[in-house]
Amino acid sequence: MSTPCKEVQTLSPQPPAPMAFESLCMELSNAGRLYLEKIASLIDQVAPSPGRLVYLHTTKLAMRLSGLQPVIFSAIDGATLMQVAQANFTMTFAAALSFVEFVARSFPFPIVEFKTLKVAPFYNPDNDQLQRDFPTLIGERGYVHSFVESHRSDALYSITSKMIFGGLSEGVVCPASPDELQRVLTQFLFFHNNSRFVPWLHGKTPIQKLRTFKCFQGTHSFSPLDEPEVRSSPASMRSLETKELQDDTTFHVHRDRI
Repeated sequence: MSTPCKEVQTLSPQPPAPMAFESLCMELSNAGRLYLEKIASLIDQVAPSPGRLVYLHTTKLAMRLSGLQPVIFSAIDGATLMQVAQANFTMTFAAALSFVEFVARSFPFPIVEFKTLKVAPFYNPDNDQLQRDFPTLIGERGYVHSFVESHRSDALYSITSKMIFGGLSEGVVCPASPDELQRVLTQFLFFHNNSRFVPWLHGKTPIQKLRTFKCFQGTHSFSPLDEPEVRSSPASMRSLETKELQDDTTFHVHRDRI
């Protein structure tokens, strides 16, 4: 004699109560706000003024131009997150020193300290006596130099490494020549410095953060140019009427954001 089958009831998961979901959203929002406040506080501590600490980065691009792999040298000021950069085709000791000199001429403020990863071209692991070390040569130029042990050991270095040209920025454009690459890089820098709202700067753009310092309250925009005729000048400070960059559509630069 067969026994009747018992109906098995499956319990479907219940959606979270509205109040529980709202509480979760609030907790996540508070956690994000506290993280941003922590980073903002860190910036004020380690880089209290423009030029106090400048991070140097190198990024090899995936593309090839004329059979060579471009390298982007980038420098980001810790206080304002303002950025200058150059496209190069060698990642040598001499190229790194040349870039440091370009950075010093480009930023509109004096630089106290440069900070880099302990990797080439800023570090010579073989300790070749024929090649003087990077920190020594930087010191002879009147700057302090220090090393970052790793991305994890320096939160600000990690943050600045995510803001440089490369990665997603590289994938937006496909320059066909070195001159076009430099032009695209210049456009990216103009966008970053003048129109890129940065959470770690309390939602300000780098140029807006620069204007919070008394000496730079009248600075409207910033665009470093790597041109022979302007290399001798400290920086290229452009007015809001700069047509060649404002009219370009590769990176959208809006006047009302500056």
